[in-house]
Amino acid sequence: MTVGAVLAVCVAGVVASGCSVPNFLSQPFEQGVYKDILERQAEGMPVEDDKLKNLPAMTAKEYETLGDAYLARNEIGQAESKYQSALAIDPTAWQLHYKIGVLLLKTGSARESLDHFGAMVQADPMNALGYEGRGRALLALREYEEAEAALRHAVDLNSGLWKAHEALGVLYDRLGSFDESIAQYRAALTVRPDDPEVLNNMGMAFYLKKDYQKAIETFERALSFTPASDRARTYNNLARAYAKTGSYARAFESFRRASDAPTAYNNLGVVYLEDGRSRQAASCFEKAIQESPSYYAAANENLITARQSLSPSDGGDGVRIAAVCP
Repeated sequence: MTVGAVLAVCVAGVVASGCSVPNFLSQPFEQGVYKDILERQAEGMPVEDDKLKNLPAMTAKEYETLGDAYLARNEIGQAESKYQSALAIDPTAWQLHYKIGVLLLKTGSARESLDHFGAMVQADPMNALGYEGRGRALLALREYEEAEAALRHAVDLNSGLWKAHEALGVLYDRLGSFDESIAQYRAALTVRPDDPEVLNNMGMAFYLKKDYQKAIETFERALSFTPASDRARTYNNLARAYAKTGSYARAFESFRRASDAPTAYNNLGVVYLEDGRSRQAASCFEKAIQESPSYYAAANENLITARQSLSPSDGGDGVRIAAVCP
């Protein structure tokens, strides 16, 4: 029997008469046995079959707790499996439907998640989380009218559901209603004032509204709460906002913080090109090629595009362009 099989039959801290088990299985769950089991499983450590075959089955709550432990390790498949096992034992546990639904959303199975969120609201028409989950699933499926209705109902039932407010913000962004989206992000931030995802999304709403200074302030605030390993997207957004205010040197620095100098030169060149500043764009593409030969293909293609709109005096004849990129 594998450790995985042990989890299916063992209640920690309960030993059947005449059955001896390893120490790590005799601890109560709250003292860390889940962690021990998971670590042993990850290391492929065997457990003797004859010591465990008589142990009682796990309860729904124990399967759920084990699913939570797997989720904390980002082992999504294992987490869903344990939640499903718990649900098979207790089909009335609405929180299991919610957890499974959220995992299905996370893995791109929005249509399948609707069954679980639907079961929640069918059992309890006042279950705000069920409407929140349904709204988020419908948003992922781009069924905007139904998504808005579900999310609005969720926040009417519970105004503290920040994920529902955030989802409404994303929905209104997609519909081009930026004032409404910003209002929803602000509502989410009253509950989660330091959430970097909400702040990044609100920054994008300001950017799309062309309020670039507010976008810069919001992206910078988001960065202060974002782990260093996850900052690239927000730095790229910040760079584009700086560029829209004419702060190209700051835009370059933000692009560089998101990746490296060659990528930053290439990205800034693309921004210059979008702004109709072909001479500056060409200069940046040349610098990207200079900095890294690996950028030759992409940056050289961009450089050709930039030069096509230049006059010979500006470098359109292929003569090297004066350095005007930061």
